[in-house]
Amino acid sequence: MYALRRSARIAAITGAAVLMAVTGMATPAQAAEGTFFYTRADTGAETFLGSTPTGPCLAVPGGARQATNDTDSDARLYTNSSCTSSSRFLGSRQSDDYAAPFPTFVKFG
Repeated sequence: MYALRRSARIAAITGAAVLMAVTGMATPAQAAEGTFFYTRADTGAETFLGSTPTGPCLAVPGGARQATNDTDSDARLYTNSSCTSSSRFLGSRQSDDYAAPFPTFVKFG
């Protein structure tokens, strides 16, 4: 009887651990709350990024001549799509102006 209860307890603990591991991996990237505004370097139009998840390298169409990070997360702006070029830091709730080569990608977090 004791061995049966012990086996059931081990199975329950193992199942809970597997469930926590699977659901932990399935959670989506957290988004930076707020909006990232920028002035396009190619057209001078004011625009913004609609989704600002933390982690992935996001395209900034047209490049940023000026940017305002009105999110709750710091950002780094890059000139390449792998977000590995020398970065330019833009803290939460800060703005900055840029010269060529204009940043064309941003990463939050």
